[in-house]
This record gives sequence, structure tokens and C-alpha cells, in this order.
Amino acid sequence: METAASTKINTEATNILDNVAYKVHSIHVPSTVDVQEMMRQRLEHECASLQPLREEMDKLAAAYNRYVDLKGEIDSRSKRIKRLMASLGPEYLEAKVQGQSESVDDETNLQGDPDDLRANFPLWRAIREYLLIVAGEAKVGDIQQFLEASTFEKCGRQAIESALRSHDNIFRVVKRGRDKYISLKK
Repeated sequence: METAASTKINTEATNILDNVAYKVHSIHVPSTVDVQEMMRQRLEHECASLQPLREEMDKLAAAYNRYVDLKGEIDSRSKRIKRLMASLGPEYLEAKVQGQSESVDDETNLQGDPDDLRANFPLWRAIREYLLIVAGEAKVGDIQQFLEASTFEKCGRQAIESALRSHDNIFRVVKRGRDKYISLKK
């Protein structure tokens, strides 16, 4: 049971603890005005720090853009090398290309195994590469002759015509007399 005296003591003790807690707390937590001032100073610091960074970026922009352009060019040429290697076939590469030029040997070795490239190379892509090289149009028979010489499997006339029909968005077929002429659509 609480008496009036004990209630008064508890109230005084609570007030003293609250007062001490407030003083301890207020020492470690800055006031709102202090926080706003610190944030303003930090904002000024961050803004001032950006200027040299932007200047450095401006200085490096030309070199960076050149790097990006070169990387794109390397990627594009590497893909073309892979398509050419796959079109020529492993036998031709081994017999006629490898050992002829150090740069060709280095680059073809970097691009992958010719057997793997050929195994994953669809017929229509070989036809496309052929037409890119001849830079115009070719008869189906000429394409078939090239593919057979490059030891491309399943390169009969039917397979070639099927590839042309399946990729009519890439190839243009024009019939002149008995011959079919194939070219790339622009």
C-alpha cells in the first residue's frame, strides 16, 4: 500500500531520473538546428566535390568513348571471324589457313574450336556469309558448290532452298529462266 509520502518520493525520483536522462540524452543528440546546419555543410561539401569529378570525367570522355568504339569493333570483327571460320570449315582452315600467318593463327585460336563453330553454325548463315563475300547475287548451284567444297553437311539443293524459304526476311530469290538467283535483302 502506498502512502502519500512514498508517492511523493516516487514522483521526485521519477522527475530526477527524467531530468538526468534528458541531460545525458541532449549531450549526445544534436539539436534540430545543429542537424540542419550539419546537413547544409554536407550538402555544400558534396556539391563542391562533384565539380572536380565532372571535370575529370570530361577529360576522360574522349578516351572512354574511343575505348567503347574499339571494343564494339573488336566484338564485331570477332563475330565475323567466327562466322568465316565456321563457313570455311575445320578441314579448310587446317589445310589452307593455319600456319600461313601468325596474326591469323593467334586470332583463330582465340575464337574457338573450328569443329565446335561448324557444329553450331546453321546452313542459312553460311549462305549469308557466301553472299556477303560475293557482294551481289549467286545461283543456288554456285552456293551448293561452295558448301560442298567447304564440307558442309546436308547442303543439298533441297536444304538450301528450305533455308532460303525459312529466312525470306534475309534472302531475295529471283528466278531468271531455269536459274534461281539469290541475294541479300537490304
